[in-house]
Amino acid sequence: MSNTTLATSEQKTQAQVENSLAQRLSIRNELKKLSNDLLRNEIISGLNQDHKSISSKFFYNKRGSLLFEWITKLPEYYPTRTEKAVIKRYAPQLFGNQRSIDLVELGSGDCSKISLVLNAIPDHNRTSITYRPVDFSESAVDSSTKLLNSRFPDLKIEGLVADFTQQLESLPYVQPRLICFFGSTIGNFTPALAQKLLSQIANTMNSGDQLILGVDMVKDKNTIEAAYNDSQRITEAFNKNILHAVNGYLQSDISPIDFKHIAFFNKTESRIEMHLEAKNELWLESPYLANPINIKAGECIHTENSYKYTEQVINKMASQSQLFVNDILYDDNKWFALVHLMK
Repeated sequence: MSNTTLATSEQKTQAQVENSLAQRLSIRNELKKLSNDLLRNEIISGLNQDHKSISSKFFYNKRGSLLFEWITKLPEYYPTRTEKAVIKRYAPQLFGNQRSIDLVELGSGDCSKISLVLNAIPDHNRTSITYRPVDFSESAVDSSTKLLNSRFPDLKIEGLVADFTQQLESLPYVQPRLICFFGSTIGNFTPALAQKLLSQIANTMNSGDQLILGVDMVKDKNTIEAAYNDSQRITEAFNKNILHAVNGYLQSDISPIDFKHIAFFNKTESRIEMHLEAKNELWLESPYLANPINIKAGECIHTENSYKYTEQVINKMASQSQLFVNDILYDDNKWFALVHLMK
């Protein structure tokens, strides 16, 4: 065979591989349909309130996503390792017989949890499944889909970069759905907004569709607070990084150095609260602001809630969303639960 023929053959093989990959792996960015003006106004509105706040979704720019992956490996941060243990224990029961479904993961982040799910699904069933990761972070969707494609080359993956609190309708409905909403992300929302979101998710489901909801349970205060005040101060860096996202949207230059990380358990509200407390009086200036925003010394910007649940609250939320609780599965300490819901 001549060198020319060999080169042509290799080019055809490469083209076939790339074509096959394109058929099995795709990413669609719906976040671009939410204008920067809309997201910018959301930030400005939060900072103009008497009790200033920034939505926790703005944590997850590229650096924020990397910092959160680091947090999940910290010894103090029990939620991720505990949830993974629960997923691994019950994955054969929950996912082993699944086939011909759209496997949707909301707030997909890295692919470590869904990998445990996919490992529990037999190869011959996995070829009939389309995995649909949905995340606010394009870099997270891009890196996780590529990694999963290398691990599970026969799995069809259709990634979606979107704000699932506003763009659930962007999800195609091709096969029956099994939705995974891990990480106790539902806990980042106030009870009213969590109920609204769960109802929105339920409204996208048809009869027989399933939802696996990860929830962090109420436990002792010291364990909870340690998880958000780690000794390496990675959570502090993660919390302060949200200001870089603000600067990106507002073209401002507010410095994380001027703020102190605060995280504590609010027992009355059954939630961890994360705040950024201004060390000095500051003025946030931006070409998108008619007037600078004043941040007084000692004033806090509320960046995240993480609600902790009881079975009573879980059952109430499910009932009000017209979902049936099929099972609640725990780790040995009952620190974390997977709630198996059905429409």
